[in-house]
Amino acid sequence: MLFRRFYDDNLAQASYMIACEKTREAIVVDPNSDVAQYTRAAGADRVRIAHVTETHIHADFVSGAHALAKAAGATLHLSGEGGREWGYTDTALKGVNELQDGSQIDVGEIRVRAAHMPGHTPEHLTFFVSDLARGQEPVGVLTGDFVFVGDVGRPDLLERAAGAKDNMKGSARALFRSLGKFRKEPDHLQIWPGHGAGSACGKSLGSMPQSTLGYEMLFNWAFAEMSEEEFVARVLENQPVPPRYFAVMKRLNRLGVEQPTNAEPPWMGLTELESAIGRRATVIDTRPADKFAAGHVPGTLNIPLGKSFLNWSGALVPETQDFYIVTEAQSDDAMKNILGDLCKIGLTRVGGVFRSDVLREWKSRRGGLEQVPQLDATALNRVAGKNGRQVVDVRNPDEWSGGHLPGAIHIPLAQLPDRIGELDASAPIVLHCRGGGRSSIATSYLQSHGLANVSNLAGGFDAWVAQGFEVESANSAKSAIGKKSATSANGRKPAKPASRRQSAKSAGGRKPTTSASGRRKK
Repeated sequence: MLFRRFYDDNLAQASYMIACEKTREAIVVDPNSDVAQYTRAAGADRVRIAHVTETHIHADFVSGAHALAKAAGATLHLSGEGGREWGYTDTALKGVNELQDGSQIDVGEIRVRAAHMPGHTPEHLTFFVSDLARGQEPVGVLTGDFVFVGDVGRPDLLERAAGAKDNMKGSARALFRSLGKFRKEPDHLQIWPGHGAGSACGKSLGSMPQSTLGYEMLFNWAFAEMSEEEFVARVLENQPVPPRYFAVMKRLNRLGVEQPTNAEPPWMGLTELESAIGRRATVIDTRPADKFAAGHVPGTLNIPLGKSFLNWSGALVPETQDFYIVTEAQSDDAMKNILGDLCKIGLTRVGGVFRSDVLREWKSRRGGLEQVPQLDATALNRVAGKNGRQVVDVRNPDEWSGGHLPGAIHIPLAQLPDRIGELDASAPIVLHCRGGGRSSIATSYLQSHGLANVSNLAGGFDAWVAQGFEVESANSAKSAIGKKSATSANGRKPAKPASRRQSAKSAGGRKPTTSASGRRKK
């Protein structure tokens, strides 16, 4: 048996190719939209991709299953379980071999058996893999988003990302039953999951590429002895906020639509940048956060290139509008890689690209660049309570529950586009996360929407704790983590509803509160 794991760091996503050494046939499981990587690997291994399948309808990337099957001339197998309301559409299943619980795919002397394990999604399958040359018993299982290393797939996405009303508790119960069935399998089974640490498909995924069922039975919280009600409460508690693009991916992948493509956008100059800013189009500055903070074109959004680039682009950039990119990439090939990554999450409407030297031209002609003010923990503690200052915590729910700054407002970064109107635009705003990365993005988002009096807490929550300042726990009692006395970060009662305050204008095209000319210049 030949075994290959493909891992996309930017998606924290794994796909697999398994082949029979004797017949040189292969099956690919959970391919993403970069289908060329699988055909190249097949050529290198001198095997033929005869079968393509996926564990479920993915929400976090564009599936490459249909495209790869077409390119390789392979048979496509998709789940026929779970019903049609949230399963694959008839269009997606046209000409496809539908898999049911117990269905088998023979790939030479490799046998892949499908098992219906609903919970993360209603149609979810896992694939038990047997090397028949050695024996009938499975050697491992491709678990997709059912079981991860250290965690299980979240059962709330259909409700929170796709709009399936009152679905999450029922899905959590289904997941509990699936785990009860799965734990009866042999301890030696290798577990090959569909995601690793950094994925929003769970809340505590491990970084190890694989595990065994026996090990997960010992150390994965979801296999601990607990009642169904306890499990439902724990699995739904503190799940990360799903990025907005998840709903789009779910819809596209249900339909089995053509692969999204991104026509090569033109390189543009200052005149086009001024026009884009004037139209209030989204312009992503992909430089590192420290460079953006030191000076950037007013109205631009900072999402640095890196492992989180796709996640935050999908959360903050509308997929229905043209957007633009400022980049330090100097070659067309480097830019093509960025565009290819954006295609993986369906962001294809790139209207143009600007080299980073356009900032010098802007500064020369327009008189200055905008900066991101930085505030350290000691300075924040000193000014807390003055001028109605709002401290906004953009971390995930589990981080917030573990402790937060006294009086802070909790708006996870993925929710910022929908909740920006809850902030008081007339008062100073300080944003923070754990170490300063996510809050740098959040600060740039507020600036790009016209809020001028914003700053980033340098070092984030970790720096606050390191200084010994007190924090509040989830029930608002002060935690023993800190030692020094800290004034409530906002210096006032919890924020009033937006309807009773002057609210910041949201991303829906409303008038910004300040003009670029009124912003801090470099």
